[in-house]
Amino acid sequence: MRKLLCLLLCMVALSGELLAQTKTLTGRVTDDKGSPVPNASVVVKGTSIGTTSGEDGRFSFVVPSNARDIVISAVGFGDIEQRIGTSTEFTISLSTRDKNLAEVVVVGYGTQKKRELTTAVSQVKGSDLQNIPIQGPDQALRGRAAGVNVTQSSGTPGGSININIRGTGSINASSQPLYVIDGIPINIGNYSQIGVGGQTLNALADINPSEIESFEVLKDAAATAIYGSRAANGVVLITTKRGANRKTRVNINSYYGISEVYKQLPVLTGPQFVQLNQEMIRNRFGATVTPGQLGLAGLDGDPSSYPTTNWQDEIFRGGAIQSYDLNLQGGNENTKFFISGAYFSQEGIVIGSGFKRYNLRMNIDNNLSKKIKVGTSIGLSRSKNTRIQNDNNIYGVVSTALLYGSHFPAYKADGTYGRDPNASIENAIANAVEPTYDVNNNRILANAYGEWQITNSLSFRSVVGADYLNFREQQYIPSTHIQGAGVRGDGREGYSEDLNLTNENILTFKKQFGDDHDLTLTGVASFQESRFESIFAQATNFPGDAIRRLTAGSQRVAATSNGSSYGIVGYLARAIYGFQGKYLVTASIRRDGVSRFGADKRWGTFPAASVAWRISEEGFLKNSNVISDLKLRASWGEAGNSSIGDFASLPLVGAGNNYAQAAGLAPSQLGNPNLGWESSEQTNVGIDVGFLNNRINLTADYYIRNTRELLLARPLVGSSGFTTINENIGSLQNKGFEFALNSTNIDSRDFRWTTNFNITFPDNKVVKLAGTPFASGFASWVEEGQDLGSFRGFVVKGIFQSQEEIAAAPVHSAATRPGDIEFADLDGDNRITTADQKIIGSAVPDFFGGMINELSYKGIGLNFFLQFVSGNEIYNNTRAFGEGMNSIFGQLATVENRWTADKGESATLPRAVFGDPSNNRRTSTRWLEDGSFMRLKNVQLFYNLPQEISKRIKMNNIRIFIQGENLKTWTDYQGFDPEVSTFSITNTAPGTDFLTYPQAKTITFGVNLSF
Repeated sequence: MRKLLCLLLCMVALSGELLAQTKTLTGRVTDDKGSPVPNASVVVKGTSIGTTSGEDGRFSFVVPSNARDIVISAVGFGDIEQRIGTSTEFTISLSTRDKNLAEVVVVGYGTQKKRELTTAVSQVKGSDLQNIPIQGPDQALRGRAAGVNVTQSSGTPGGSININIRGTGSINASSQPLYVIDGIPINIGNYSQIGVGGQTLNALADINPSEIESFEVLKDAAATAIYGSRAANGVVLITTKRGANRKTRVNINSYYGISEVYKQLPVLTGPQFVQLNQEMIRNRFGATVTPGQLGLAGLDGDPSSYPTTNWQDEIFRGGAIQSYDLNLQGGNENTKFFISGAYFSQEGIVIGSGFKRYNLRMNIDNNLSKKIKVGTSIGLSRSKNTRIQNDNNIYGVVSTALLYGSHFPAYKADGTYGRDPNASIENAIANAVEPTYDVNNNRILANAYGEWQITNSLSFRSVVGADYLNFREQQYIPSTHIQGAGVRGDGREGYSEDLNLTNENILTFKKQFGDDHDLTLTGVASFQESRFESIFAQATNFPGDAIRRLTAGSQRVAATSNGSSYGIVGYLARAIYGFQGKYLVTASIRRDGVSRFGADKRWGTFPAASVAWRISEEGFLKNSNVISDLKLRASWGEAGNSSIGDFASLPLVGAGNNYAQAAGLAPSQLGNPNLGWESSEQTNVGIDVGFLNNRINLTADYYIRNTRELLLARPLVGSSGFTTINENIGSLQNKGFEFALNSTNIDSRDFRWTTNFNITFPDNKVVKLAGTPFASGFASWVEEGQDLGSFRGFVVKGIFQSQEEIAAAPVHSAATRPGDIEFADLDGDNRITTADQKIIGSAVPDFFGGMINELSYKGIGLNFFLQFVSGNEIYNNTRAFGEGMNSIFGQLATVENRWTADKGESATLPRAVFGDPSNNRRTSTRWLEDGSFMRLKNVQLFYNLPQEISKRIKMNNIRIFIQGENLKTWTDYQGFDPEVSTFSITNTAPGTDFLTYPQAKTITFGVNLSF
């Protein structure tokens, strides 16, 4: 009876609110100069009831008769609260004062004003990226958000980007953040089944950056925990542009430019290369032995008689880059739309490589009634990536340009390719143009929503979304190529399809109680299902190279198909409370079930809480002329990482274990019903300070992030029939300081200068492993107590100058001679063994960040962006080959300073000796370099034509610009590019460089038109 009575009372209260009387408010919104402000938001305080102003700044909407205040806000202006009273007509003047604090930030399942935030969130606006020649949205975050370390692994068009938010959070599972576009989590990663080296493709390159309104990076666990089992590595929220209550505006943005390699590596001339090879043979086999006697053809002549080919000149080019974007934006009070189409094309700076993308987008919002709103977002894309072999691949194009001998011409007299008879690798030009490798990717990102304003304070929103990806790749290596000659052509095709379906149901209660209390309650029921399928086939022995379809190959080498799926169910409850606008509390709890994990660990709970105190609203500071805003923040929370194989917890049986043409099955994986997700617990304390009417704003954060129950493969004894079992073992810790400083340095009538600066000091450590330390990559090492990203190897002491020095030193090798490297005997046993290795460096930087300066004088503007990284090491494995002086590989010009008896102690490199019998090339400090750099990442000079000229030709705005990308890099690193990671998306082997495709220097010219 008591429960029934409570239910009846709730229904009466609800019906009372539904039947409340209403009135109509009208008015006009202007700036402080009296000009109309279009698209300003006018909302009843504490509710979602509102409208937007039209092109003339006017608004009109119906409000409950008991509404007390309206809040007026617009991009670039501070908020104003207006008491309604008995008035129904208003004139609102907005000021730019406090606009930074009034800006709206997307926080997941809702929005908040910056001044109300209790968590660590960084925002990057889409307007900051206008006209910058980037392929995908992930590149946009580089150097622009504190705590976000973005590494472009290689300059490959359409290649992968590695993003770590507050450090690397896993060893075996993914450390990439969760990406959410317009409220829908999307697929990321590499879908390629055909290996071409260390470079991988990037699914985010399908998205057009010019469609994006803003990025929000959720960094601390209190912000990310609302996404539960997927959010341990941070969350990137991407909001695309939408329509506006104004006359339709047409915008055309385009640019065209040329990209070229920033620098080339100096290499030996042909005569120098031949002389080096003759010297290597003599140093190993004696003064009378020639290369020809060892079967090395064409190296016995007078070195001065040989030609020189610089293979880098042959493969690098000036590649065209161009972008064309057309969009329409407008609407009225009931229907708003944003429609865009775009084309992007990039010729790689290496011949044979390139990337093209076509995009269409349509975002529509419609008010069916005063209480029901519907809308949709549909993004279509088609991309084509023309790939080449490279990165960690000695058969790659850049690879062979460095490793091929320079002593013979690129082409013979008859026009055929010049080839080194001693090499097992191909002519660099043939590597680029003979094989074909095309990737076509079709993608649909779409969602539709319905929103019901149940009462003035209660709303319900349901969103259904789909991310469909259709990926097809074709590779053919012809019989005219050294890799395809032995099999008379090698053809491969791969096909992948990924469908991700999502349903988010969000119930929001938002109400202001009196003048002091603001409460927002959010409940979410989330459902996600993903299905993936792939097919791969390979054939060889083609009748010729004209027909390259697999059906023409008589030898079917492989034919496989795979399928996988997973599902996630989640429930969220969140409360946001503010008292007098100065005491702020947020608390949330999410419960997720994920099909990937064991039956006993499928469900998990992720709580979080955060508080903030706006001290500047206290009476003793509110009227300060110096401190205009001061807020202290603290947060704690937990999030999970479920980025592992879909069936990692199950016992598996593998097909394809055939014998004598009979089909066979065999156990392939041990099951573990207790396998659960990695758990990341993070504590954050921060402070936000504004000085001098918020002309200077500082945000500082300190975080400690402990990741427990790492998903690792525990080694097993071989007699079990399995080598490993998946378990939750091990832990990591990431901690550090972040600082972001924004300042308006000058703000006069005609001249304005602003600066945005951020810097992060990260600290990373492996706390616990599943077993013994292990190697990764070429020189990387994973060990308890060390950075995840450490390098391990021998320590170089110097170069032996005499046989006496060798005799007095620890034993290296019986073949050690003067000119060989002396390594340190770390264990003191008087012998150089594997025990004499230690941690020699780390790829984790001491600090990283960026600085943006924007200057404008009347219609002229200059923006420049500096990116910097300091304190990290790079293992330069390219030099291990290019300065090895032990085989017939092409060599860098630095080997001219190799040891000889005449040079003695002045030499910086060891002697040249064929076969390297003393192992001078071993993993050591010899190949470790300082990876610190500062880069002039972007410079843009633009001019906005005066309005009187624009309007004379029926245009709203005309901007012309010229810009440069990667114009200058200050570094001591000897490779192509210090921003490098051969192993692409890696947790355990970052900071290695091996024959990697370099980033480009780009100059573009463009125009922005609006009418």
